[in-house]
Amino acid sequence: MAQNPIIPGFAPDPSIVRIGGDFFLVTSSFHLFPGLPIYTSTDLVSWTHIGNAINSPTQLSLAPSSTLIHNLSGTQEEILVGTGGLYAPTIRHHNGRTYIVSTNVRHLHYEDKDKNSKPPGVAFDNFLIYTDDIWSDKWSDPISFEFHGIDPDLFIDDDGRVYISGSSWNTTPSTINCVEIDLETGQKLSPERVIWEGFMKVVPEGPHIYKCRNWYYLLAAEGGTHEDHQLSIARSKIIWGPYESCPSNPILPPATARNGYQNVQYNGHGDLFQDGKGNWWLVFLAVRKDPEGRCVMGRETFICPVQWPDDEWPVIMHPLPLGVASEDMKMMGSISTLLTVNQRVGLVWIRDPDFGTYDVSDDASMINMVASTRDLDDRVGPHSFVGRRQRALDGQASVTLLANQGHVLQNQGLRAGLAYYKDEHRFARIEYDYDAAVVTFEMKNAGRNPAIHLTLDNVSQSCFQGLDIQFRIEYTEQVLRFGYRAGRIAESGWVPVGTVDTLDLTDRDFTGPCIGVFALDSSQ
Repeated sequence: MAQNPIIPGFAPDPSIVRIGGDFFLVTSSFHLFPGLPIYTSTDLVSWTHIGNAINSPTQLSLAPSSTLIHNLSGTQEEILVGTGGLYAPTIRHHNGRTYIVSTNVRHLHYEDKDKNSKPPGVAFDNFLIYTDDIWSDKWSDPISFEFHGIDPDLFIDDDGRVYISGSSWNTTPSTINCVEIDLETGQKLSPERVIWEGFMKVVPEGPHIYKCRNWYYLLAAEGGTHEDHQLSIARSKIIWGPYESCPSNPILPPATARNGYQNVQYNGHGDLFQDGKGNWWLVFLAVRKDPEGRCVMGRETFICPVQWPDDEWPVIMHPLPLGVASEDMKMMGSISTLLTVNQRVGLVWIRDPDFGTYDVSDDASMINMVASTRDLDDRVGPHSFVGRRQRALDGQASVTLLANQGHVLQNQGLRAGLAYYKDEHRFARIEYDYDAAVVTFEMKNAGRNPAIHLTLDNVSQSCFQGLDIQFRIEYTEQVLRFGYRAGRIAESGWVPVGTVDTLDLTDRDFTGPCIGVFALDSSQ
């Protein structure tokens, strides 16, 4: 039995392909480097993070992937926290080669150092990459193709012709458009055409085309990626349409609290596939949401079975609320042993890191870094931060800040510590201030109205010079607890310095939390 979510933590917009007896799944990564993480499984239950398709700074730049705060209606409930970067990949396999198509969303104001300036616009860099050995973690440089929009799908027809469909922003509201391209060069081979406006005609996105029983089926997410998120499907005898809408749309309706779903919500943006026995499945994004509205982990990857009778429409076995038994699916349970992450493969940086300032041991147990002049709330980098995605609702993360050997750092504007990070507007951290020789705590969420900003200066007046300092974050679905203790093997217990209600870091956003170490040089 699969246990949901199959990829816990920050893992939205899944796409999947079966190659022989192995399944390979890729998700969005937005502002994190390396980007487009690749997971593999043989049974759809146990998964391993084996690599990242964007893993070289020479492939593309994530520098413009800042986070914008959109107030859609003037109320707090309608604030959307939107991050740029790598959106909604599609993974497919053809003639021994594995392809991924994706969008790098660039916010064009990123060079502006004025944090209060308004962005002049957004750009969509759509591209495809490929590998001849997906296990090698060696991917090509991006091949660009022209498409003004997001969420590209790659469909290769029986005659070898290649089509890109995506959510086009050429019109308002957006539509699902399609264009034929050259797979080797990305060059357009046909005019771009609108092929479907969607079932509900509200933000149709994340399309995937499948050819099944002489029909072209077009699956798309609609309604935005939060409360009204859902999946609809249409079909046509020719790829260009017209597409007829399924009479049962949406085939994956919104799983909101008002529909009786208290714990698994926001479901949508999925990809249909078959296993080796011919059974159909759907991978899709959803969130785990507690009754008070906390979505601690952000959007995660879930799975459910699909029935697809001959010449009929697919029927998605709708995910059940937590606590309701299903022979097909256990919706929850302990997932800590079901995802394996290599210590090095799972490391993440913010946007475009300067790897010349990092020295990471082979097992990632020791990290040396040069402090950056860019703090975590700067949208331009490089930042001195390295961490991992949070993968479980309950747990802890700790780090030891080793005392400087040979001399004492003073009056250098140096700060270093442990951070719980979502983006430049939202994070919490515990740190050591080398100038004052004190431990401090800070939490902020600039996406709220009014903004939340809590600082506890001079938490400890003790002098730590010459001592190792251990920092720890204990996390549950409801609360984050920050603490410290001095000395590599401290006899004293952990000293609490700050507590954060995770509801204060829950927003209508795209990303999920990472926990990592940082260093800041504020002397310049």
